[in-house]
Amino acid sequence: MYIRITKNSRGDAYYHLVESFRDEGKVRQRVLLSLGRVNEGKLEQLAEAISKHIDKVTALNLAESIDISQTYLYGPLLLIEHLTGQLGISKILSGIAQSHDRLQFNFERAVFSMVASRFMEPISKLGLFDRMLDRFYPGLFDNDIELQHLYRSLDLLSAHKEEIERKLFYYGKDLFNVSVDVVLYDLTTLRFESTRTDLAKLPRYGYSKERRSDCTQVVLGLLTDTQGIPLGFEVHPGNTFEGKTLEGMVSKLRKKFTVNRFIFVADRGLFSTDNLEHLRKDSGEFIVGFKIGTSKKIVQNEFYDIDRFTFINDELACYETQVEQDRYIVTWSKSRAERDRKVREDILDKIRQKLSKKKLTDKDFVSNSNYKKYICINGKDKPTLNLTAIEKESRRDGFFGIITNVKQDSMTAEKIISEYKQLWRIEDAFGELKGTFKTRPVFHWTDDRIIGHIMVCFLAYFCEAHLTKNIRLKNEQLNSKSIEKGWIESRPLTAVQAIRELNQVLAIPVKVRKQKIWVRTDIPENAMKLIKAMEMKIPPKILKKEEM
Repeated sequence: MYIRITKNSRGDAYYHLVESFRDEGKVRQRVLLSLGRVNEGKLEQLAEAISKHIDKVTALNLAESIDISQTYLYGPLLLIEHLTGQLGISKILSGIAQSHDRLQFNFERAVFSMVASRFMEPISKLGLFDRMLDRFYPGLFDNDIELQHLYRSLDLLSAHKEEIERKLFYYGKDLFNVSVDVVLYDLTTLRFESTRTDLAKLPRYGYSKERRSDCTQVVLGLLTDTQGIPLGFEVHPGNTFEGKTLEGMVSKLRKKFTVNRFIFVADRGLFSTDNLEHLRKDSGEFIVGFKIGTSKKIVQNEFYDIDRFTFINDELACYETQVEQDRYIVTWSKSRAERDRKVREDILDKIRQKLSKKKLTDKDFVSNSNYKKYICINGKDKPTLNLTAIEKESRRDGFFGIITNVKQDSMTAEKIISEYKQLWRIEDAFGELKGTFKTRPVFHWTDDRIIGHIMVCFLAYFCEAHLTKNIRLKNEQLNSKSIEKGWIESRPLTAVQAIRELNQVLAIPVKVRKQKIWVRTDIPENAMKLIKAMEMKIPPKILKKEEM
């Protein structure tokens, strides 16, 4: 069939739908339908109507052959695959698996799945097996992991803890030039949703950092370098006194890392004569904060005498003296002075509110140490503000003390202060372990499983710490370029921001006729920046095709 234009005797042109047919061996034509005059445009209208009908039919036929049954987790797996390979984690875990001849499962993949889940949705091992493993993109993760494999992996991680930490420390480094002088150290507690103490030696009742006394806990000691990269951890029973965690620490670290010099940096919570002696035993060096108020009165007067101080700048001054074998470095800062004043004023405001009450007794104040030092209590008259104590306390605003046995020719006072200020990094590490990676509450009841669980979280934070380091370096490079060009870069990229967006990148299997096409979703802006910062290859839009 075809369209033919014919004209009548008056010269008017018409469209006709004509069909060819064969009659007695000859080709003939016959008109099937008149489509109107050429100048009326009815043929164009008909063509448009037919086109719409064909498009609808095509779309319906295609829809019948397309099937999208589920979406799969892709973005975070791509990142963890890259990091575990780059940092040597995969190689170390595979080496451990090879040392166990009878191991009948993929140990490296089992640990990979647990570390990856910490980035996507920190859930229990049972939750990971039930709800998440089946959603891992098969192109990056072959799901043949059973629940028992996850639990058995925790036992292996515990048994090889020291080996893993040592190999992570040395991976990719020149063994002849490894140097770690300064080590940041701090403690925290991890609670259990259990009150039982008969199943293992580690869960015990103790003083909780979260101020909870209704559940058992363990004490976690974490070591990092000054860039926030974790070096190792120690797990102690929940009732362990902080000072006991330092006993033998120097010799243990020297044996593990074969590094000659360690300078421990810890906050004033670990300051005590016994604690410092534990470090001295193995010729360990330390930089530890101390409370000036606990010093002898004669020494206190010296520490609080601002006239003895040397001002480094308008905001900071320091004073150094030698007491027996240690250096005492006392600092005064304008910002700390303002913070101390505000804290005291907040306490005094609460005290004044209490004093304004008609019925008032000594019991309203004696139970609170913050209130007691600012109140005059004689047992007869109504309690009053102790103006002398308030005036004395105000003269101490802004002062902070550091004690160290590091020799002066080895490290200046300014350098000591700078190293001590790096402690925020280990506080940040605890925030990530407890917050982002949900290390606690712990739901395991044997010592090996507890240590194995913490090792999974340690590996996750190890990856994130290197990720943060790379992003920080990239941000610095971008800022230096923007200053050269005379414009300011927008808000710097953060690891948390980028990972949150990377979680949105999914792999979707689309079944079209006889093919399964794996398509990834779009990569958000910050996730794309992260991929570039880590020098990863941007994955194609179509990941792979499979014949049905």
